Amino acid sequence: MPEQQRIIQDIEHRFTSLQIGVDMARKVTASDNDNADSILPEIETSGRQLLRVEKQAKRDKTLNQKHHQKFLDSLLEKLNREILIRLEEKLEDTELLYSKILGVNENLPDVLDVMAVRASSIGRIEPLVATIPWLNADLVKMINMPRYRRTDKQGKVIPVDSLRVALSFMGIENLKMVIPALAFRRWTPQITDPFPNIKTRLWEHSIGTALSCKKIAEIVELDGGQAFTLGMLHDIGKIVLVRLYFRLFDEVQRDAIAEAHAATMRDEHSALAELQPSGEFLKEILGKHGLAISSRLIERMDLRRVFISPAMHEVADNKPVAEMSDLAKVAAQGSAYSKYRMLKTYRLINMEEAKSYLKGFQMPPGALATLKVTDLKRLNLSFEE
Repeated sequence: MPEQQRIIQDIEHRFTSLQIGVDMARKVTASDNDNADSILPEIETSGRQLLRVEKQAKRDKTLNQKHHQKFLDSLLEKLNREILIRLEEKLEDTELLYSKILGVNENLPDVLDVMAVRASSIGRIEPLVATIPWLNADLVKMINMPRYRRTDKQGKVIPVDSLRVALSFMGIENLKMVIPALAFRRWTPQITDPFPNIKTRLWEHSIGTALSCKKIAEIVELDGGQAFTLGMLHDIGKIVLVRLYFRLFDEVQRDAIAEAHAATMRDEHSALAELQPSGEFLKEILGKHGLAISSRLIERMDLRRVFISPAMHEVADNKPVAEMSDLAKVAAQGSAYSKYRMLKTYRLINMEEAKSYLKGFQMPPGALATLKVTDLKRLNLSFEE
């Protein structure tokens, strides 16, 4: 395998680990130099060597713990095999993933489409947004936040309680970013214990990708709004997989506990209750299915004015960057840059790796300099006075 391709694979693997947890990503990053299994000298306790009986008790306890952990690992492996069977069955049903697991409102694609029309207006957008209660409420709530609220000539805050006013204050160009971002927030799972930061990392990467895509698109003279939407939605497959995995884990664990109880297998019954979701298993399915599921879900949206589905297909198919269409290339570049920035934040990539990794995505002239000074953590909205 060529060196650059190997580095790209390593970085992608490292990044998927980061989305689950920093500790997992650090282990992956340091795996080549891992000396964790080296034998440490016996530690003295209270200034004396452990007595022989204490040493033996410690060894026995360690052996018992290892035996119990081995038993837990074998049960978890059985659970994951059953989860995989049920997962792959559900992944075949695009409508289930779209409507039930992700929960896309039937009118949301129409909202995205109408904003992409040149002759779009608040009057055309409002009736569609009004049919989506959560979006209506979130937009009004957002425009009343200290960062965005308006004041009158006397400096008094102008409270907004109407959707029409909220949309007018926001403006169409801002709405092209705000609505896809609010949708992504809405779909993101809230409870992912024992990996509580998955939702944060999914958001960080998607908003970072969307903002990077918008900047790169503007540099190469493509539609920034469509590039932003593609960047924002490119990882929705991972949202579906995370939701499904935790749901199926609970379901399969519950079934296994019931079976063990019925068969009076006390040890197994007790051990099954100790099991927690597997980060390694989750990482594997995210890497294997994430982009392909995103592509199918975006295709299911049946967007008529936001032409992002073909580009998402190319990204999901892992088409060589040199052979990609312009928009697909922007999506790949934006995603790669967002991954680099996040890995850099957690000190999980060095400069040599970063240079080689980004070089593989053929970033357009001036893009890296522009992105370096771009805030990729929040929407950069601009309002007319």
